[in-house]
Amino acid sequence: MRIRPGFPKLSTERLILRKMTSKDAETLFKFWSDDEVTKYMNMNSFVNIEQATYMINFLNNLFKNKEGIRWALIRKEDNTLIGTCGFNTWVKRSSRGEIGYELGHEYWGKGYATEALKEVIRFGFKETLLNRIEAYVVPEASRSVNVLEKLGFRKEGTLREYGYWNNRYWSEHIYALLRKEWKQLK
Repeated sequence: MRIRPGFPKLSTERLILRKMTSKDAETLFKFWSDDEVTKYMNMNSFVNIEQATYMINFLNNLFKNKEGIRWALIRKEDNTLIGTCGFNTWVKRSSRGEIGYELGHEYWGKGYATEALKEVIRFGFKETLLNRIEAYVVPEASRSVNVLEKLGFRKEGTLREYGYWNNRYWSEHIYALLRKEWKQLK
């Protein structure tokens, strides 16, 4: 696994993926306090902006500590922050990473998640030299499942009652994409 110094800025046809800043807290609080957005995330909806500021720092420290990376997703046409995505974890010893993503619900169904994740996956396999990218998805999150399957991820199984949040146990499907599979998809 290779992690280069300096937070990378990525670009797609419609999006810029950049480091989050404290100026993003208000918009990200709006997303992370929306029960529709957080419904299948392993966290409770936020209740104050300080939680968003803390989360931004936490996510930025993933890269600083070489444990993962999370980008703000900026729509090029109007410089609007529409969500975040990236690697929640990197496991250096086995060259694998776990992706995560969310968009404000007003941006769902427009192909932004697929577009951003294509670039994140490319970054993971070509720049970071990952061998495997994983995603954990609540079975009810059909939109997320569709995105992963469109990108070539394969369901490997179900982790029964794997997580606990919102006062209940949740099962999660594990999806994965291997570098050799990704190369064949290109």
